[in-house]
Amino acid sequence: MQQVVTCPACGAQSIGDLFCTVCGTKLPVAVKQEVLEPAPVVAEPTAVKVVPARKFGVLRAIATIYRIIGWVVMVGGTLFSIGLAAIAVQGAGGFSEVVPWVAGLGTAGIAATGIIVSILLGLFLIAFADLCYVLIEIESNTRSKE
Repeated sequence: MQQVVTCPACGAQSIGDLFCTVCGTKLPVAVKQEVLEPAPVVAEPTAVKVVPARKFGVLRAIATIYRIIGWVVMVGGTLFSIGLAAIAVQGAGGFSEVVPWVAGLGTAGIAATGIIVSILLGLFLIAFADLCYVLIEIESNTRSKE
């Protein structure tokens, strides 16, 4: 953008800013002022405050209870089966009268069956608890964000 400057020697209006276009006299260096234009106003998006909803509180509590019960059944049942086998192996005379097949190989079978059933039942309860948490997460991930 060129500025119109008045020549100090001849008084003519000059379009150039270094020399007069009429007489050729060197023009004084004009201080160029920078024209500041107002910055365009851009509306910044307002942040939407997302409050995590603690929905399904009862389902979360039930899932936690099932997880605890699952671990108790798995660990407690396994320890009980091992303890039962240890008592039977020591040759408790009165115990063999209550359960006639506890002698010998029957003791190992009872202990193994008790351990397997305890672990499977405990894992089933823990898996059910995890299924509840998965369903809650699916719902929260597919919830409308509007």
